[in-house]
Amino acid sequence: MTDTPDFIAQKQFEINRAKTVRERFEIFDGMMSFVRQMTIKRIKRRLGNDVSDAILKYELIKEYYGNELNETQLQEIRERLLKYETTVLRTTDTATE
Repeated sequence: MTDTPDFIAQKQFEINRAKTVRERFEIFDGMMSFVRQMTIKRIKRRLGNDVSDAILKYELIKEYYGNELNETQLQEIRERLLKYETTVLRTTDTATE
Protein backbone atom coordinates (compact mmCIF):
# COMPACT_ATOMS: atom_id res chain seq x y z
CA MET A 1 0.00 0.00 0.00
CA THR A 2 1.32 3.44 -0.86
CA ASP A 3 -0.05 6.92 -0.52
CA THR A 4 2.53 8.42 -2.87
CA PRO A 5 0.99 9.81 -6.06
CA ASP A 6 2.26 8.21 -9.28
CA PHE A 7 3.81 11.43 -10.61
CA ILE A 8 5.87 11.84 -7.43
CA ALA A 9 6.96 8.20 -7.51
CA GLN A 10 8.00 8.66 -11.15
CA LYS A 11 10.00 11.80 -10.28
CA GLN A 12 11.74 9.96 -7.43
CA PHE A 13 12.56 7.11 -9.80
CA GLU A 14 14.08 9.58 -12.27
CA ILE A 15 16.14 11.26 -9.55
CA ASN A 16 17.48 7.92 -8.33
CA ARG A 17 18.12 6.65 -11.85
CA ALA A 18 20.24 9.75 -12.55
CA LYS A 19 22.57 8.84 -9.67
CA THR A 20 25.70 6.80 -10.26
CA VAL A 21 25.80 3.15 -9.24
CA ARG A 22 28.12 4.11 -6.39
CA GLU A 23 25.68 6.78 -5.12
CA ARG A 24 22.79 4.32 -5.25
CA PHE A 25 24.86 1.71 -3.43
CA GLU A 26 25.80 4.21 -0.72
CA ILE A 27 22.13 5.10 -0.23
CA PHE A 28 21.22 1.41 0.00
CA ASP A 29 24.11 0.73 2.39
CA GLY A 30 23.01 3.61 4.61
CA MET A 31 19.44 2.31 4.73
CA MET A 32 20.61 -1.20 5.60
CA SER A 33 22.86 0.14 8.36
CA PHE A 34 19.98 2.17 9.76
CA VAL A 35 17.66 -0.86 9.76
CA ARG A 36 20.34 -2.96 11.48
CA GLN A 37 20.87 -0.31 14.18
CA MET A 38 17.13 -0.03 14.81
CA THR A 39 16.79 -3.82 15.00
CA ILE A 40 19.67 -4.03 17.49
CA LYS A 41 18.07 -1.32 19.64
CA ARG A 42 14.74 -3.16 19.60
CA ILE A 43 16.42 -6.46 20.59
CA LYS A 44 18.32 -4.74 23.41
CA ARG A 45 15.10 -3.14 24.68
CA ARG A 46 13.50 -6.57 24.76
CA LEU A 47 16.46 -8.56 26.19
CA GLY A 48 18.41 -5.87 28.03
CA ASN A 49 21.49 -3.86 27.13
CA ASP A 50 23.78 -6.48 28.66
CA VAL A 51 22.73 -9.16 26.14
CA SER A 52 25.77 -11.13 24.94
CA ASP A 53 27.15 -10.64 21.45
CA ALA A 54 26.29 -14.25 20.58
CA ILE A 55 22.64 -13.88 21.54
CA LEU A 56 22.43 -10.50 19.82
CA LYS A 57 23.79 -12.03 16.59
CA TYR A 58 21.41 -14.97 16.94
CA GLU A 59 18.43 -12.65 17.38
CA LEU A 60 19.51 -10.65 14.31
CA ILE A 61 19.75 -13.83 12.23
CA LYS A 62 16.38 -14.96 13.54
CA GLU A 63 14.89 -11.57 12.69
CA TYR A 64 16.29 -11.46 9.16
CA TYR A 65 16.14 -15.14 8.17
CA GLY A 66 13.66 -16.68 10.61
CA ASN A 67 11.16 -17.52 7.88
CA GLU A 68 13.79 -19.28 5.75
CA LEU A 69 15.34 -21.33 8.55
CA ASN A 70 13.63 -24.07 10.52
CA GLU A 71 13.81 -24.39 14.30
CA THR A 72 16.60 -27.00 14.16
CA GLN A 73 18.76 -24.75 11.98
CA LEU A 74 18.14 -21.76 14.24
CA GLN A 75 19.03 -23.81 17.32
CA GLU A 76 22.27 -25.00 15.67
CA ILE A 77 23.20 -21.42 14.80
CA ARG A 78 22.51 -20.35 18.39
CA GLU A 79 24.64 -23.15 19.83
CA ARG A 80 27.54 -22.43 17.47
CA LEU A 81 27.48 -18.71 18.24
CA LEU A 82 27.49 -19.40 21.98
CA LYS A 83 30.29 -21.96 21.61
CA TYR A 84 32.34 -19.51 19.54
CA GLU A 85 31.77 -16.78 22.11
CA THR A 86 32.81 -18.96 25.04
CA THR A 87 35.82 -20.64 23.41
CA VAL A 88 37.37 -18.35 20.81
CA LEU A 89 36.46 -14.90 22.10
CA ARG A 90 37.08 -15.60 25.78
CA THR A 91 40.41 -17.26 24.91
CA THR A 92 41.37 -14.16 22.91
CA ASP A 93 40.35 -11.87 25.79
CA THR A 94 42.46 -13.88 28.25
CA ALA A 95 45.49 -13.82 25.94
CA THR A 96 45.41 -10.02 25.66
CA GLU A 97 45.29 -9.40 29.41
